[in-house]
Order: sequence, then C-alpha cells, then structure tokens
Amino acid sequence: MNTIKKKLSAFFIVCLVFVGILTFFYYKNIFQLESRLFTIERFDDFRGTILELRRYEKNYLLYRKPVDQRELESYLRHAEKMLSELSEDIRRTAGPVRLERFRSLLELYKESLQWTLLITNQGKVDDAHLKKLRARGKALVEASEELIRIERENVRQALQGIMTIPLGLVVVFLLVVVLIFRVVAVRILRPLALVQKATDLVARDTFTPIEYQSKHDDEVTQLIAAFNKMADELESRQAQLLQSRKMASVGTLTSGVAHELNNPLNNISLTAETLLAEYRDLPPQEMEELLSDIMEQAARGSEVVKKLLEFSRIDPNPRTTWVDVKEVLESTLKLVRNQLMVTGIRLKTDFQASLPPILGKRHDLQQAFLNILVNAIQAMPKGGKLTVRAAYQPHDEMVRVDIADTGMGIKQEDLSHIFDPFFTTKPVGQGTGLGLSLTYGIIRNHGGHIEVKGEEGKGTEFSIYLPVPHEGQGEQEHEV
Repeated sequence: MNTIKKKLSAFFIVCLVFVGILTFFYYKNIFQLESRLFTIERFDDFRGTILELRRYEKNYLLYRKPVDQRELESYLRHAEKMLSELSEDIRRTAGPVRLERFRSLLELYKESLQWTLLITNQGKVDDAHLKKLRARGKALVEASEELIRIERENVRQALQGIMTIPLGLVVVFLLVVVLIFRVVAVRILRPLALVQKATDLVARDTFTPIEYQSKHDDEVTQLIAAFNKMADELESRQAQLLQSRKMASVGTLTSGVAHELNNPLNNISLTAETLLAEYRDLPPQEMEELLSDIMEQAARGSEVVKKLLEFSRIDPNPRTTWVDVKEVLESTLKLVRNQLMVTGIRLKTDFQASLPPILGKRHDLQQAFLNILVNAIQAMPKGGKLTVRAAYQPHDEMVRVDIADTGMGIKQEDLSHIFDPFFTTKPVGQGTGLGLSLTYGIIRNHGGHIEVKGEEGKGTEFSIYLPVPHEGQGEQEHEV
C-alpha cells in the first residue's frame, strides 16, 4: 500500500466500517430502549393489578361483600399469572435475587390473605393477621414500584447512551478528518506547493530542482522525481541553447569583426610587401620599425580573434565566481565596437568608478548584455545614440545597468511579452525570439531582475539589477 489513492481508500473504508458499527449499536440501543419502555408498561400494569388487589382487600375487610372477595381472589390469580409472565423481564431488570424476593412476597401475601378470608368468613377478627396482611401487601406494592424505578433508571441510562453516540460520531469524524487532512497536507498539498513554486520558476527560465525527501514512493514523490529530471534536462538544454545563441551572436557580429580584422591584415600585407621589395636597401633601423609594425598589427588581429573565441567557447567554470560588472560591460562593448561604427551609432558610457563585484557567471552575463546591445543596434539601422550606464545602489544593494537606445522603440502592447520565448517583432527569418528570453533567465539565475520601458518611435531602455553579496559571503560553491 504505497500509493495515496490506496491509503485514502483504506481510510474511507475504515471510516465506513466504523460508521456501520456505530450505526448498528445505535439501532440496537433504540430497539433495547423500545423493549424497556414496553417492559415499564407491563410493570406498570403489574403494579396496577397489585393496587387493585389491595383496593378490593380493603373493601372486603370493610364491607364483607362476597363480590369483593371474588374480585380479590380474581386479582390475586391475575397477579400470580403476571408474575409468571414477567419473570424473565424482572430477572433481566432487577436480577434473580429480587425475582425470588418478589415471588416470596406474593406467596406470603397469598398465605396471609387466605388465612384472613378463612377466619373472617367464620365471623372472627384477628388484628395481628390483619396487620401482617397489610404489611405484606404494602411490601408487595413497594416491590412493584421498585421494579418500575429500576427499569426507568435503565431507560434513562440507555437514553444517555443514545445521546452520546452522535457526539462520539462527531468526535470520531473530526479525528478522521484531521488525520486525512494531515495526510493530504503532508503528502500532497505541501509537495504540490513546492511543485507549483518550482513551475513558476521554470516559467521564468530558472530550472531549480525541488528539494524534497520522502520515505514513501507515492504519486507525488514520483511526480517530483520526474520534475527534477525534467529540470535537469531543461538546464542542460538551456546551456546548449545559450551556446547556440552565442554562436548566432558571433554571426551577427561578422561584418564588424571582418572590418576589425581587415585593417591589421591590410597593414601587415602592405608592410610585408614593402619589406619584400626593399629589404636589401633598407637600413636596419627602418627595417626594425617595419617588423615592429607587423608584430603590432598581428597582435591587434590576434586580440580580436581571442575575444571572439573567449566569448563563443563553452564556459569551463559553471560555478559562480566574483565578477566585475564594469569589466564585463567594457569587454562586451569591444565586441560590438565595429558594428557601432558601421551603422553610425554614437556610444556614450557612464560607469561608476568603483563598482562592487557580484557573484555570477561572467560568460552568461556577457551573453545577456550582448543580446540587449545587438537588439539596440538592430533597432537603429540608420544610426542613433546608444547609452550604457552602470552604478551601485546602496539602498537596495544592487548594481544597476542601464542600456538605452534611440531606435524604433516597442509598442506598449508588446512590452509585457518581449521576454516570452519565441516572441519577436522582427520579420520572419530575422529573429528567433530567444535572445531576450535567455537574457531574462540569466538575470533571474543571478538573483536579479530586469525592467524595460519604451515607446514606439522613441527608443527603448533596459534596466538590469544584479544583487551585491553581503559582507562575508564568499564565493558560492553551487550553480546559479
């Protein structure tokens, strides 16, 4: 029994069985109560017969009428018959001792009555026997009243029992409901809340496995295990997507890179031709200058290739390290410098002199900044102004990076969708809609957030907020 469905079914079956047992005892008590009420009626009839017997006893002793004697003897026989019929009820109600005592009292009363009738019919009066008859008659009445009192007490206790059964049912149901709620809360609601939270993070491109330990292999545990497997797979796919996006960015920067490489290559070519044609006639000092120029231009081209390779390669260190945001911005701007020159875009930078370092992934941050910069360049095909600012905000312990352009801007109805995967306003074939989605996920993974504002025809501004670690918080050993 390792599934929630089976456990809940077992709970409900136990509950139904318990309710069935309680219902059985409830109706059993009802039937017993009905039987006791009927017994009280019969005991009351028996007491009435005893009282009638005493009434005719009194009438006969006062008036000596034969009719009273006949009624007296008739009620005596009727009392004996009723006692015989009620023997089992009396034994059940008052016990065998009281039953025998009642029989003894009736026999003694009958003996006294017969003796009294005998001497009275002879015209004699025996006060001692009359007193004994009255005492035994009184004891007989008291015994019948005691039977009724005992049975009424039994009825009262039965009623109390019947009244406590609903209360017991309520208490039991409350306990069962609390138990079921605890099972549902611990085994279902709590882990589902974790799944919901993790799903919300997935919607924001943050693939964090759910930390959940359980000794039970139920549906929810299997769901969380499947979710964690999916999160790991999505994390891997996102890393691959990020790398492919880097390569796409390299393709976007090709024209600028070509211009960046052509200049030193042309200089190297011209200098080499000069050396080849005139090296026999050149003085050593001039030859040295030409060779130095070749070395300088080669180093310049090598630096361009190095930056591209560094940007496009897979990050060898997937863990967070201390990152200088200013240095990342400057190196990213170098990648698009020639692209800015080709399109005639003016660049303005405003970096705070000393920005505190953050914990993050340098390559991912560079990709995030590059995505926004490339979008800004593509939004200004006929030139414009690109402004990049970076400053520390001590009130919320954030490094804020603003990237603003004077390009085509964004429609108000599109602002809420620009970070959605595959959403793009570019013509078909000119954009995948993944750049800003990846940027959003990267910033979220770094514990920050990104805001955008803009107006169609008036440019766009992205504001990126990255948290600065508290003092004493060292380099993290976990992945962002």
